Amino acid sequence: MQLGKKIRDLRFRRGLTVQQLAEASSLSKGFISQVENDRTSPSLATLRDLARALDTSVAYLVVEDDQVPYVVRGSDRPRIHQTGNPARLEVLSAQPRRNLELLMAEIPPGSSAGNGRHFPQGEECVVCLEGRVTVTCGQHRMVLDTGDSCHYDGGAPHAIENTGTSNARVLIAITPVAFEPVARLRQPEPNGGRVEVGSLT
Repeated sequence: MQLGKKIRDLRFRRGLTVQQLAEASSLSKGFISQVENDRTSPSLATLRDLARALDTSVAYLVVEDDQVPYVVRGSDRPRIHQTGNPARLEVLSAQPRRNLELLMAEIPPGSSAGNGRHFPQGEECVVCLEGRVTVTCGQHRMVLDTGDSCHYDGGAPHAIENTGTSNARVLIAITPVAFEPVARLRQPEPNGGRVEVGSLT
């Protein structure tokens, strides 16, 4: 996919007009039209402005579509650390980020993942792999047992709470990528320890 088409398709998915994207990125409407039609090549600084306005990463905009598949080994999953939250979150999707994020969460009884977070656009789908969790999305509360799933609008405040008596394990799919800017990532050190490397923004 060409850069211009990728930016245009992503803008459509965000529900933005050219004018709205121009305002969000502090670029001109005419310039964005030229970029989308591949009549000009944006600088790195401009790409950063566009990526920020589109809630994505520069890497996603410039990555080649015919790249080889990205493998995440079970023993090498990057971890997301939430201060004061005992839930264990691991990233199963590609790094650098693309436009879909897949997370595995292990949640102790009485703990939650999400904590009412929400974003302007996006969708999430949660699959309960083990235990029982309650998904709160806006005014709605859904209880998921093992094997159940729930698909909801990520624009509403939402959280996933373990309301069972044993550890729960859930798979979370997010598009567009929205979680990492509010989290800090931990990845394995060669010696088996953990080192904090910061948020992927």
